[in-house]
This record gives sequence, C-alpha cells and structure tokens, in this order.
Amino acid sequence: MTALDIDAIHELPLQHRVLGPILRARADRDPERVYIRFGASHWTFKQTDDIVRDAARGFMGLGLSKGERVGLFMPNHPGFIFAWYATNLAGGVTVPINPSFTASLLQYILEDSDVRGLVTTAALLPVVAALSAERREQLRFVVLVDEVDSAVDACIPSVLAFAELIKSGKALGGPSEVPLDFTDVHSIMYTSGTTGPSKGAIVPNGHYFGSSCTFLRAVNLTRDDVLYTPLPLFHGLASRLGALPALMVGAEYVLAPHFSVTRFWQDVTECKASVAHTIFTLPAMLKGRPPGPYDKAHRLRAMYNGNYDQEFEVRFNVRVCEAYGLTEVGLTHYTRFAQERRPGSCGKTHEDWEARVVDSQGLEVQVNQIGEIVVRPRLPSIMMNGYVNKSDETVRVSRDLWFHTGDFGRCDSDGFFYFISRHKDRIRRRGENVSPMEVEAILCRHPDIADCAAIGFPAREGEDDIRVVLVAKTDQPPSPHAVMDWLAGRMPNFMMPRYIEFALSLPRNPVGKVEKYKLLDAGLAHDVWDRETEGYVIKRDAVPQPLTPMDPTSKENQ
Repeated sequence: MTALDIDAIHELPLQHRVLGPILRARADRDPERVYIRFGASHWTFKQTDDIVRDAARGFMGLGLSKGERVGLFMPNHPGFIFAWYATNLAGGVTVPINPSFTASLLQYILEDSDVRGLVTTAALLPVVAALSAERREQLRFVVLVDEVDSAVDACIPSVLAFAELIKSGKALGGPSEVPLDFTDVHSIMYTSGTTGPSKGAIVPNGHYFGSSCTFLRAVNLTRDDVLYTPLPLFHGLASRLGALPALMVGAEYVLAPHFSVTRFWQDVTECKASVAHTIFTLPAMLKGRPPGPYDKAHRLRAMYNGNYDQEFEVRFNVRVCEAYGLTEVGLTHYTRFAQERRPGSCGKTHEDWEARVVDSQGLEVQVNQIGEIVVRPRLPSIMMNGYVNKSDETVRVSRDLWFHTGDFGRCDSDGFFYFISRHKDRIRRRGENVSPMEVEAILCRHPDIADCAAIGFPAREGEDDIRVVLVAKTDQPPSPHAVMDWLAGRMPNFMMPRYIEFALSLPRNPVGKVEKYKLLDAGLAHDVWDRETEGYVIKRDAVPQPLTPMDPTSKENQ
C-alpha cells in the first residue's frame, strides 16, 4: 500500500479508508489547529489524537476486542466523537443510538447488535437502569462522558467516567491502534423498518469513508472552512458527513447541542461558519421567520442537504446543496459544488456506483418515467455488508443483483436523478425515520388496546405526522388523552402520534397482514382525535446541558 497523501484526501483511495492513520496524519500536520468546538470549549487535532489514543488503550484494558460492539447513547457532545474514534482504533464497532429512546427501544438495539459496552451520560442512566437485569449484566462496561455521580444505581455494572478511561489508558501505555483495513466493520447504523423493527446496517470502513469523500466534493470542503452542525451525532449527517470529513481536510467542526430556528443565523454568524448542515424541513422553517439582522451577516456559502430554493438562496445569500443516499449505501448521487445543478435534482450517479430506475418487475423504465431507484457498487466494501440478524431482509433488498432503495424517482436524458417520494409505508417525523412496527409494538402493550396500525399522514414540508388506528379490547375504548398520557415515558417524543382514531377492526389480507393502503385511501375518520386541535402538549425531551470536558489536562477546556 502506498503512503497516505493527506493533501489528496478528497480522492481518498479505497485502501486508505481507515480512521487511525488519517487521525494521526492530521494531528501531525495540524497539531495546533482547532478541530472541535462545543460551546466555550475547543480541542485541537493533537489534543483529539491524544485523547482518542489514550481512550482506545483504556477500552482495550476493559477487554474490548476486535469486532465487539460499543453503543454510543448520548446527546450531542464531543465525548461522542472521542468515544467513536477510540472504539474504532481499539478495533471495536460503534452502534450509535438515539438518546431519546426509552428502555424498551434501547434494549432492542443492544440485544440485536450484541452491544458489550455503552458510552452515555449520567442523565441517561435511569434509562440504562430500566433495562432487563440480564441485558445489564451483559454490558462489560458503562462509560459516562460526564462525571460519575456517587448515587449511581448499583444495578449498573462497571460505571466509570471518560476521564478515568483516559487516565487508565495513559497508564497502560502500549499500542493505541488495532490494524484495520477498508473491509473491516466500522459501525452498525440503524434505519427504520417499514414492515418490521429497525434494521442494523453493517457498515465497513470503505463505505463509511466513501460517504465522507462524496460530501467533501459536494460542498468543496477545505481546511479553511468552518463546518457548523446542529444535527444529532447519532445520525450519519453530523458524523460521517460532518466530524469525519472535517478531520480529513483539517477544517474546524462546530457542534451545537441541537437545532434552534430562532438562533440558527446568529449561531452560524458568531462561529464564522462557511458550511452548515441542514435537512429538507429546516430551510422552510428558517424562511418562515421574519427578516432579522443575521440573515446576511454570516459568511455561510453552503448548506447541505436540502432542496433547491431560489427564494431562500437569494434571501440568505447561501447555496443549498442536494444529494441522495441511504444508510445502507451512503451517498450515490450528488453534484460537485462548482458544477452545474438542476433544480429539483439530487445530482448524477457517483462514478463508484451504477443506478437505474425500474418498474415493479425490475425492468428499467424510459427516460423521465417514475419508478424505484436501484443502485449497485463498482468497488468492494462501499455499501453495507447486510442487516444484523436479518438475512431474509438483506436478500430481499439485494434481489436481481441491485440494491432496491424503496424510493421512487426518475432520471432525465442527461443522467440527472430526481427523488420523488419514499416508500408508502415509511414515516418521516421531525427528521427521524420512524418504524411503524415499533410504534405499534408499544401501543399494543396498552392494557385496553387489542390491535393497532401506524401510518404516516402528510404534514408540511414533505414530512409526516403519525396517525394510529386502534382497536379497543372492550366496547369502552380509552380516551385518546389517556392513551397519550400512557405513552409518555414509553415512547420518544418524535414517535408520539398526532392523530388517534378507533375502529372495530383493521382490514387484513388472507395471511393476516394489515392492508394499510385501505386506511390511507380512506383518509382520516370523521371523529379522529387531533392532538394539535385538542391542545394536547407533549413535554419536550430532556436535553442534558453541556457537560464537562474530556481531558482534565487541557487548559483550553477549563
């Protein structure tokens, strides 16, 4: 293998798509440059490398071996990045987990992916404590990115602070990196199911870094840029399309605790961001705000990923970049920042991929006709290896030697692709892909509910509200208000339904599957309960405050 050329990182060869050497090369090249900024604290590339390598040794000292899984269960915090990198250097596999998950959803992820270690916060320990005793016992360690409270529940084994992990790794010394290559698994990333529970996509290094390289091209990220993200790190956008590409080119990465529509432009102005993350619904929210002093006071030149909107771009003097991809395959379609783009298009097919638009029989459709988008790689290990414990589902989406995305689109005569719609059973709510089955599984535990179906109902800006149709066990169904109260604490806020209606039964086919298309075609019932018109308020998910720094020796972090 030839030596890594850090100056040609935009075109990173497949053989060099491994974190450890890239982290070391960047720390050697730019030791004093700021890499991560979070609130009033910041960490240079050298400090990050030191923290990560000591933490990697610490993980090894706790018994973490190559291929073992470590869950990352926390809100936005630099500790997520440090734990992610350290796990990878130690040879482990990260499993990012939504911090708003309740114990039942957390337990499913931990069991499905066989997580043996967990990195979280003290604020989320009550959720961990609510896991089954058997599942808690299978956790070899629980590391907190903040200080360990003396009142930590004794039922959670081996709890220690990240600072202690660093200290132990420093004392151990020795190698800080397990040799890996592009075929080794980097992460298991969960994506919602439409007819089943969330699926864990097994993502190798070649795939993980492939998405990062495509992002670099899509926004032309360089070491002179400041990348701002208010999006959650457990999603790929803020991590493999944020922290990782910033590391690769030596750019500054500014992490916000969460998105704020009222502070967005002020935040990007104050941190001097030149590139920012978005999702398709956020530009519309920002455009809906009254004009303000920060609308053009910023130096932002690009926002990724969103639909082309000329009115938005003129008002805020920024270019909105659009691409197409999925957790399973990464980014397969994009437009280079300086090249031609077509309004409404997600770009052309990446040179490492083939793509088609096909009909229900898998046959390619004519130019500009709508069908399902299917893709396949030209290189090894640039898409998922399959789904964890779901071989049948892996085979189903990979039939005819193509990966079937389940998304509908079209392709014009010049090769530009246009995304049209998601699979009809998929629900997209507050930036999250929601598994209908997981909503149903929680609702069916209600003592007065015999059956239920969860479906999406179109909301503003291309998202969905969640509609549930319930069958009560008796002639006296519970009130929708009581159902919502019961769901509180059992279901994350983004999964809470807006519409509740009751039916005597659900339409099913001869094999017992709910025919949701009939519910969709029927529309909302005349007596549907709408929590917005009823004035029912869901309490906001608790968001932990910024936590203490990782490295007690860093003067910048005091």
